[in-house]
Parts: sequence; structure tokens; C-alpha cells
Amino acid sequence: MTNTITFPGENTPAFPAVALHLPDDWREIVVAGTVLAGAKSVPEGEFRPNVVVALSRFARGYTLDDAIRTVTEKVESIDGAVELGRDDYEVLGRPGFRIEFSYPDPRVGTLMQGVRIAVIEHGAVADLVQVTATATGTQATELWGELRDVQSSLSEATAGVA
Repeated sequence: MTNTITFPGENTPAFPAVALHLPDDWREIVVAGTVLAGAKSVPEGEFRPNVVVALSRFARGYTLDDAIRTVTEKVESIDGAVELGRDDYEVLGRPGFRIEFSYPDPRVGTLMQGVRIAVIEHGAVADLVQVTATATGTQATELWGELRDVQSSLSEATAGVA
């Protein structure tokens, strides 16, 4: 006899449906490992400031503290990373966390990133929601507020509808 398991299924619910609201001069892009991504329109050859959303599945019991520890360890492992700030930060109407940092990149000079995370538990699973903004250091001096606004626009959506 065999068993059939499905996704979504009783013990493996669908991922949360999420939406990003992009300014008029932004467009949707496809980025491997993400469920949503948007980038600002820039001249050809320039780095595209962007915001990406990734969802990762864990077993029930994975906590926001676990996720914070993982994200901060990752940031601390980046050569030359300089932390610019961190704090508790609501994401998708839930307790979350925010960390911003910069680091040297051989292709573009300095990159600045802001990561916001939350954990959504449902059924036998916990889903990590991570929304990451990235720009060069030069771009960030003018655009960081806009990137933060796009991150803040992350909302739960009706499946299939943004």
C-alpha cells in the first residue's frame, strides 16, 4: 500500500499570500529564491535598487527569536559588514524584526541592505517571511526612504490577487 501526500495539504498548508505595492517607476522582476520582487527603473548598466520577499518553511516551534539569531549571524558573517541599526519592527501586522547594514561589494562599491522578518505559525508549520531592500551606498543616500516604504507596503493578500 502507498500513501499520497500533497502540497498544500492537511499538514502542509499553502504559504501565506503576500503583496507589495510598488511606486510607478518600479516594476516587478523575477529573482530566484523569492516569491515577489520589485525593482526601481534605472538607466541601463546601473544597479537596480530592489525589494524582494522570500518565504521559508520550518517545523512548528520555529520562533521569531530563532529567525533573528539566524539573520544577525548571517549579517555578522559578511566581510566588512557595518550594522546601521536593528529593532523590533511589526511585519504583516505581527511582531517582527528589522536590521539594516552595509558592506563592500567588488562590483558596485558599497551595498546597503535592510531586512525585515516575521514568523507565521499555522498548522504543523512556521513560515518565515523575509522582505529585503538593497541599494548601492550612493543610491541609498537618496532612495532609502523609498525602499523602506516599499518594504512597509508588504501586506497579506487574497491568494492569486495582489
